[in-house]
Amino acid sequence: MEIILLQKINKLGNIGDTVKVKPGFGRNHLIPSGKALRATKENKEVFETTKAKLLEKNKNEIEKAEKIRAEVESLNLMIVRSASDTGILYGSVTTRDIVNLIGENGIILSRRQIALDKPIKELGLFDMSVILHPEVESKIKLKVVRSLGDTTPDIEDKKDADNSSDEINAELNESLLEDGVSLKTVETISEEVKEEISSENKAPEKSGTE
Repeated sequence: MEIILLQKINKLGNIGDTVKVKPGFGRNHLIPSGKALRATKENKEVFETTKAKLLEKNKNEIEKAEKIRAEVESLNLMIVRSASDTGILYGSVTTRDIVNLIGENGIILSRRQIALDKPIKELGLFDMSVILHPEVESKIKLKVVRSLGDTTPDIEDKKDADNSSDEINAELNESLLEDGVSLKTVETISEEVKEEISSENKAPEKSGTE
């Protein structure tokens, strides 16, 4: 079916565009929610008379959304959850949890505005989007930790520790090479020891007299 969009809809079009959609999507969602009109001759005439007001209303809504975006992006969002030694949560963090956390900071959003593909089930720092308006999207970070005293998630700490260890080992190896020291693995050293023992066993015994 053909409809006239009354607001911008991602992957469909902008205000005033006439587009084709599946009948169920148009009748059950877009038209009842006031986001579109059926593209009849009468509705096209109605739209032309109200187009200026719709564009002005949309502009005002964008300005409000931009203000909220600045507020949302200034938040330091952190959620405390119990987790195993490997960082897996005993439970999960959902869009409801995130909306409630943002709400505690005086910003009221709906769960549908949080772009989260699946619940968060481990400690860490996560990026996500908040849809404040069809034309305004906010990027936020959420830190999931074991306690409020944690400055960084345990998983990040472990990664940093592993990377630091690798860097130290690399610097040590480089220093030894510059000093002319040959680096050998444990396996290589083990093989050399075995060869020395084998050579000693094979060497002929010296007689008591020459």
